Amino acid sequence: MHFSTIIATAAALFLGAEAGAVPRQDPHITDFRIWSEQGCGAAGNLGVWTITKSQTDACQTTFNAPDNVVKAIRLSSLTEGCEMMAYPTADCGEGGRQVGVQTCEEWSDIADNFLSFKVTCS
Repeated sequence: MHFSTIIATAAALFLGAEAGAVPRQDPHITDFRIWSEQGCGAAGNLGVWTITKSQTDACQTTFNAPDNVVKAIRLSSLTEGCEMMAYPTADCGEGGRQVGVQTCEEWSDIADNFLSFKVTCS
């Protein structure tokens, strides 16, 4: 009886090992951090955003930052074939800037803010 239990357990493990990896339902595209101060340093760190495939190709009309003050953005990673644009308007309109990976993107005029963004993938 003990032998049959071992065989049944081994068979269950073997069959379970045959299962393939489950693909992610909404693949990760990028992570980025925003700041209320220029410089991408310790001061003004407002936290991290994560963007998944379902959030691409649509204007994100706000960063949800206090008083809409976003002075700097830094991409941690970005899926190949994708790009992020950040805008000084709330509708992803004119004046967008491409945000590079591991680059602190900020306006030269300290009075300007990033108000919206869009991640697109080809």
